Amino acid sequence: MTLPARFGPSLMASLLAALAVAGCDNASTATSPTATSPVTETFSGQVIPGGSAARSFTSASSGTASITLTQIGPPADVVVGLGIGIPQSNGSGCYLTKTVPAAAAAAPQITVAVDAGTYCVRLYDTGSLVAPVAFSVTIVRP
Repeated sequence: MTLPARFGPSLMASLLAALAVAGCDNASTATSPTATSPVTETFSGQVIPGGSAARSFTSASSGTASITLTQIGPPADVVVGLGIGIPQSNGSGCYLTKTVPAAAAAAPQITVAVDAGTYCVRLYDTGSLVAPVAFSVTIVRP
C-alpha cells in the first residue's frame, strides 16, 4: 500500500510511536477503595412555640447516622421533640420514623442504621416552648 507523499512521514512516525507505547508493559497495581470518614454537618436555626424546623440530608452509603441536639435555648434545659425520617415526596415535610424527647447533650439522642438515600431531621415543639429558641443539631452520616 502506498500513501500519498503528504501523509507518509508524519503518519508513519505516529504509527511507530503508537506501536512503541503499546509494547510497553505499564502494569498497574489494583488498589482497594479507601474508606471515607463519616460526614458531619450542622443544622442550626430557631423554632417557635408550636413550630418545627427540618433539614434533609443524603447518605452516600449504608451505615449509621447519629443525630445530636447540641445546643438549645434560652433556657438551656428546654426539652423539644427530635426525629429522623424520610422527606415527603412533595417536599413539604418529613415523615418521622423515630422520635425522642431531647434536651441539649454531647451524646447523640438518635442513632439509626441507614441505607444510601435521602433522610430528614426534624426538631419540633412538644408544648414546652413559651418563646422562640435557637438550636443547633449535629448530623453524622455515612
